[in-house]
Amino acid sequence: MQTIRLHQAGTNIISKKSFQRKGIKSLLSANFKEAFNMFENAFWLDTNDLDSKIGLYLADMGMDFGQEAVGIYEFYQSILAYERRSKKHSVQKMILSLIEAFDNKTHSLSKAVQNSKNATMESYDAINYMDIKAMLETQDFKEVYSGLPINTKLVFSQKSDFYEFLSLLVKNDYIDALLNYIDSLPMYDMDIIPLLEAANSKLEAKNNKRKNIKKNNNETTHN
Repeated sequence: MQTIRLHQAGTNIISKKSFQRKGIKSLLSANFKEAFNMFENAFWLDTNDLDSKIGLYLADMGMDFGQEAVGIYEFYQSILAYERRSKKHSVQKMILSLIEAFDNKTHSLSKAVQNSKNATMESYDAINYMDIKAMLETQDFKEVYSGLPINTKLVFSQKSDFYEFLSLLVKNDYIDALLNYIDSLPMYDMDIIPLLEAANSKLEAKNNKRKNIKKNNNETTHN
């Protein structure tokens, strides 16, 4: 009986992976209904698998927001390739939070920004983003950002300022910092998509560069 259970478990894993691969192919082809069916089959074979859950939710989201769903999936894959394997679970949780935000379709960061402002203004190590903008008139962003004290809290008076700051993080290759900020947000809205797309391009470039370096090292070793 134990042998049979082990055999069934192995079969389920193979079937789940097969459904996931087919679901990914359909998702990237914008065939969201088929992708939903494939990921649903994979999900019920293992309801604890977050890859299946993410695929299922993105396929459902894709029926209303196709481009955004594919963009989030590509961003998800780029982060997995960039981050250490030990961070996979936290990355998956962040992606699920993003998808959940789009399910509601009407999220706004305005209240969250105001709450953040009120809380951090009470902290002695808080810096208003307007002060940083003033410094950027005579210094570049990397110089200003790297010079901030550790654990400095930034205060944003407007949502547009917050997204401007995130854009600067992407532009200057502070992808890890961007991911930390996104992961800490209590909610998301549609304005985050262009940032994800820009970050995805940066991550793909970094991943390709890392692959080329590894390939060149291997060729040097063999020679």
